[in-house]
Amino acid sequence: MEQSTDAVIALAAAVREQANAFLLRALAERGVTDLLPAHGAVLHALFRQGPLSMSALAEAIDRRKNTVTGLIKTLEERGYCRREPDPADARVQRIVLTARGEGLRGMQEEISAAMLRTAWRGMDREEREACVRGLCAVLENLKRDAMLPPQGECHE
Repeated sequence: MEQSTDAVIALAAAVREQANAFLLRALAERGVTDLLPAHGAVLHALFRQGPLSMSALAEAIDRRKNTVTGLIKTLEERGYCRREPDPADARVQRIVLTARGEGLRGMQEEISAAMLRTAWRGMDREEREACVRGLCAVLENLKRDAMLPPQGECHE
C-alpha cells in the first residue's frame, strides 16, 4: 500500500477492512457466526451504558436512527437483545441485552484487546497518539466539510 499522505482515505478503508476480517475470524474461532462487525458498536454501547432508547443508542454509536433500527432488528431476531418499555415513559422502547447478548461481553472485551495489541504492535505511545490525533482531525475535517449527519466518532 502506498505510504504517501495522499493515500490517507484508501489507508483508512484498508484498516477498516482488515479490522473487520480480524473480528469475523475471531468470532468464528469462538463459534459465533451470526454477527457482523456493525453489530459490535451496538453491543459495545449496551455493554457500557445498559438499556438505551433507539435515539440514545443511535447517538451513542454515532449512526443514523434508521441504520440502528436495522441493526437492532437483526440482533433481536438472533436473540441478542429485545425491546422493552422504558419505565420512565412507556411510549419509549428501550433496547436491552438478553442473556445471550450479555454472554458476549467477555468475548467482546477479549477480541477488542487482541485487536488493539495487533494493531499497535511495534508502535510506541507517541506514535499511537499521533496516529489517533491525525485520524480524528481527518474525520472532523471531512464531517465538517460534508455537513452530513455523523458517521463515526473519535474516542480519546
